[in-house]
Amino acid sequence: MKESPKNAFDLLVKPIRRLIEQRGFSKPTEPQEKTIPLILEGKNALLISPTATGKTEAAFLPVLSMLLQEPQAPGIKVLYITPLRALNRDMLERLEWWCNNLDIKLAVRHGDTETRERTRQARSPPDVLITTPETLQAILVGWIMRQHLQQVRWVIIDEVHEMADSKRGSQLALALERLR
Repeated sequence: MKESPKNAFDLLVKPIRRLIEQRGFSKPTEPQEKTIPLILEGKNALLISPTATGKTEAAFLPVLSMLLQEPQAPGIKVLYITPLRALNRDMLERLEWWCNNLDIKLAVRHGDTETRERTRQARSPPDVLITTPETLQAILVGWIMRQHLQQVRWVIIDEVHEMADSKRGSQLALALERLR
């Protein structure tokens, strides 16, 4: 008989639970406790919480948990969208540890991404791509990257309030519609 979970972390796959332990997280924060089960059930979630309450992990860890249970196939499965290139780079640094330890390919793509890196992403797409709304619009135009984006199953939008009431919010909505 399967033991009932003590907290939301227990719902995640074993490799992620091990990494959570390595990271020294003893128990989920309130946003994690509330959000992780919803995401694992396949529900959409809007997470509003103060800084340093574990929002990134609340969204990203259940997605990684589901990704690890999927059959391996080429293509981008997770889009992580932020409003700023600087935030893209911050997220890359923050998420790299998780992805490297789980053998999940992670990359960032924005206006400053070098041609060599863009070519590499087109030839061997990451599992998780961190980008901006403008760059997402730009890569949807290209045939090869559009093919890789057909595999997207999860979208995480960070700082959505920064984009919602602007032209960028409209761009984002249009790009997400094109992903369908």
